[in-house]
Amino acid sequence: MKAAVSLVRCADYDEAAVEAAVREACESADFPDLKGKSVLLKPNILKAADPAEAVTTHPSVLRAAIRYAKSKGAARILVGESPGFQLGQAAFRKSGLARVAEEEGAVWVDFAEGVQVDNPGGLVVKNFTIAKAAVEADVLISLPKLKNHTLMYFTGAMKNLFGCVPGLQKPQFHLRFPERRRFGQMITDLNVALRSDFSIMDAVIGMEGPGPGAGYPRPIGAVLASRDPVALDRVACRVIGLDPDLVPNLADALTRGLWIASDEEIELRGARPESLRVADWKQVPRETASRIRMPPALRNLFVGRPFFSRSKCIACGACVEICPGTALVLAPDPLAKTGRSVRVDYGTCIRCYCCHEVCPADAIRVAKARPLGFR
Repeated sequence: MKAAVSLVRCADYDEAAVEAAVREACESADFPDLKGKSVLLKPNILKAADPAEAVTTHPSVLRAAIRYAKSKGAARILVGESPGFQLGQAAFRKSGLARVAEEEGAVWVDFAEGVQVDNPGGLVVKNFTIAKAAVEADVLISLPKLKNHTLMYFTGAMKNLFGCVPGLQKPQFHLRFPERRRFGQMITDLNVALRSDFSIMDAVIGMEGPGPGAGYPRPIGAVLASRDPVALDRVACRVIGLDPDLVPNLADALTRGLWIASDEEIELRGARPESLRVADWKQVPRETASRIRMPPALRNLFVGRPFFSRSKCIACGACVEICPGTALVLAPDPLAKTGRSVRVDYGTCIRCYCCHEVCPADAIRVAKARPLGFR
């Protein structure tokens, strides 16, 4: 099954430049018919963060996507997302995306209300609870941000759809599928259930290092687009020098018969991935050991675990609330800045790194041993 992937250079977030790049990318990648349809744009809003932090899809990309959807005759344009911890509306505003949606006449939709969706084609999940708005929209367009991911190594168009699972239901999937490969199969199953119609990736500035929420902004200078989220993500991996077969969902998706079956089926349009390649991109350290099939003491030696900083932690409790394994507790600590600090039961910790994703204070590091100077 052939799939076109468009790569268009875009040096910065100047709104006119982004709008031109999004238009060119969409038009050269077989954009779907929107005339008279309701369209849901699903950006990546992991948590409340300033656009400059490269945590979220940039507001300029959302604005360009809304304007392009209007130009193609969309009857109604919706914008929605469900962060893992914070209320979606609060994160939506902090990210600057709310202002853009309001200015462009798009409607924010709350993903709190979920509906049951049967998924007979799923490998490990046969039924999902998915945001009602995502199920009912005529056209679903994913607006991912190119970022590293501490658990999955990479997050893009496929992983972005995990935000269509309402709120705190997400951590339960980490508890159900703690092993990296199985979690990747679940992500593929979710894409089978939802089948996004198109994806526009913000790769103007991506996130390297310990993503998806605590990494470092890194200029890439591109907008990518495709009907096929697997093809799009695999090309994006090439841009940052990551073997896409190391990303569990990207390897698994090749076997499903719904998207491309190999990289040979990708038809590149526009710039070449090699011309955009970031040679010294800071990758997530790879693990070869199983994350669950070993005694806890050995797992601590071979698998990265979260370490908490007493000096940085603001005792907000986000990590405790989201932890699916109930491995964290806020306890009195006279040495901590706030008088309380997070204590971890590493025997219970499943290494999902949800705490690392949602921490608003950069107070968590994932490593096999506590990093020097991190106190």
